[in-house]
Amino acid sequence: MSRPSVDAPSVVSAINQRPAFERVATDHKDAKPDPTDLEINHLHQDDDKSSIEIEQSAGVTKIEALYLVFGNGWKLWTLWGSIALISIAYGLSQMTTYYYTAFATSAFGEHTVLGTISVITGIMAGVAKPFLAKLADLFSRPWALALSVLFYTIGYIVVAASKSVADVAGGEVIYTIGNTGLDFITSILLADITSLQWRGLVIGLYSLPFIPFAFVAGNIADGINAYSANGWRWGYGMFCIMIPCVVIPAILVLFWADWRAKKIGALSLASSTYAREKLLAGQTVEKRPFIATCLYYARRIDAVGLLLMGFAFGCILSPFTLYTTAKGGYKNPSLIALLVVGGVLFISFCLWEWKVASHPIMPKRVFNRTFVCCLLIDWNYYLSGYLSDTYWSSWLYVVKDYNDKDYTYIMNILTVGLCFFSVLAGLVQRYTHRFKYLQLSGLAIRIIGMGLNYLSVNGNMSDGVIVMSRVLISIGGGISVTSSQVACQGSVAHQDMALAMAILALWTSIGGAIGSAISASVWNRRVPEALTKYLGSTHNSTEIAEIFGSIVIARTTEPRDLVITAYNEAIKPLYLAALIMSMLSLAFGIFTYDIHLGKNHNAIEKRETAIRSEDEVRPEVIAAKAREVEEKIAAEVLRKEQLQAQVERTNVKAGEE
Repeated sequence: MSRPSVDAPSVVSAINQRPAFERVATDHKDAKPDPTDLEINHLHQDDDKSSIEIEQSAGVTKIEALYLVFGNGWKLWTLWGSIALISIAYGLSQMTTYYYTAFATSAFGEHTVLGTISVITGIMAGVAKPFLAKLADLFSRPWALALSVLFYTIGYIVVAASKSVADVAGGEVIYTIGNTGLDFITSILLADITSLQWRGLVIGLYSLPFIPFAFVAGNIADGINAYSANGWRWGYGMFCIMIPCVVIPAILVLFWADWRAKKIGALSLASSTYAREKLLAGQTVEKRPFIATCLYYARRIDAVGLLLMGFAFGCILSPFTLYTTAKGGYKNPSLIALLVVGGVLFISFCLWEWKVASHPIMPKRVFNRTFVCCLLIDWNYYLSGYLSDTYWSSWLYVVKDYNDKDYTYIMNILTVGLCFFSVLAGLVQRYTHRFKYLQLSGLAIRIIGMGLNYLSVNGNMSDGVIVMSRVLISIGGGISVTSSQVACQGSVAHQDMALAMAILALWTSIGGAIGSAISASVWNRRVPEALTKYLGSTHNSTEIAEIFGSIVIARTTEPRDLVITAYNEAIKPLYLAALIMSMLSLAFGIFTYDIHLGKNHNAIEKRETAIRSEDEVRPEVIAAKAREVEEKIAAEVLRKEQLQAQVERTNVKAGEE
């Protein structure tokens, strides 16, 4: 799976070719309209309120005001430098801790719980993103980032100090919220301040630190003996200190920008026309009591919808990983109850979003054709990926005699390839200004890689097949994921961008959670059966349970060839299903619109993203522009009031006659 993540100087030098972080209105009178853009605008008109007509959220206003605070100077470099620090620390964290969970669960003899943890954290990652998107839009990007760091730190403290597998699972859930937020809010911030033609490249550059850390991660794992009974604890604990230290500078820079924008009047200039009209017309928001304020924000983030969705998918997917330990398997009354309750909650969620929610998680206005196709592509991408990858690291550790360093290198091939080819995909998009056929090529390459992956459990476990399968999957994945993200962000207005990104991430996470649930169900059933089939004559049931419960024990159990045969036979259906599902992504990719990736922030609003000079962002210049805009809006409000009064007088006169 891709773990997204920027070599800031390259991005800044590219953007600096233009005169600052401001979306400058462009004149398109003489330009030939792009047919794709017209189609997307047509799709947005199907809703009763387009994203352009609704009131702009405070968080979006603040980030657009940031364009007016940061010119082409040290403040801009400070922002990009702080983002680079986050990408470096985040990359190191993901390249090491991602693989410790298997050993943390094995330390308590509960390796099978890995699938359950994967399902739960997958659901939490998906549900957290709409919440964080709403938080970032309602309040600000730095507040959402600060909350993410808090959850990240608390979660890893719990895991590092765990005394049972329940502690590991609980800590992973808390950490997942923070880790998801750290990556997601940073991705939103990058999308906020870049144009479509550079968006893919920036997405790729943000992930570059993953590449060097792939070669350092093995040394770190060896140095702390991470794959031992307790070495993984320090592997988690070190990031409880590192991550807060590197994220705080970015938070401070963004808070300073918010404060500065408010002080010089940039917030007024950046706010939507709709909001300014309300303000100048005297339609100010009344102060609310505390409880009323809580209810207001609960409606704005659609708290009920988030809870219904989270519990629904939790109840539906959990039985697939719990049935092996439940008496009677799927016939267990508790599991049946979970499935029934999950179904009822899912139906309730759909009805709530459709009929009741005032600010739904998934507003109809964002579901244009390109966005829907990207959602289906990535849903199948993650479903097929988790079908094969949930237990791929465990399978590889058992069937191949790699040392810790080589094992880590092999595991990191996918991530390194995803990052490298994401950058290449971004470069191609920059100069072709298109994404569709590039994405189709990537999806086709990934299918070939999935085919080699299936071949590896059918009698050909050579290093060449294993390595090449990961390389091809990474090429296709890097191209496809980058293309989906750019197309998703470009197909909606800035006001809806964070929510569209969250919806895409939500359903891809659910796809991954479903894949994990299926994988856990197959693994928990077939591996014990296969071990009993091949080792039943030499090992009793207790010994087989111990082998199944720990990949460390499984790797050293004799006869080794029979253990390898058992694991290959058990996991084969997962790799076949992953191959088949990966083909569906290619089918959905055919139906996307190939939107133009130009200088605009998105394909809906015809405004460019550009960097302004220091002179253009002087406080007196911004204040003068704000007054000028407010005077125009005030005149427009007065004109509307006079027109309304004239209509009322005409109606009264007609009534008298």
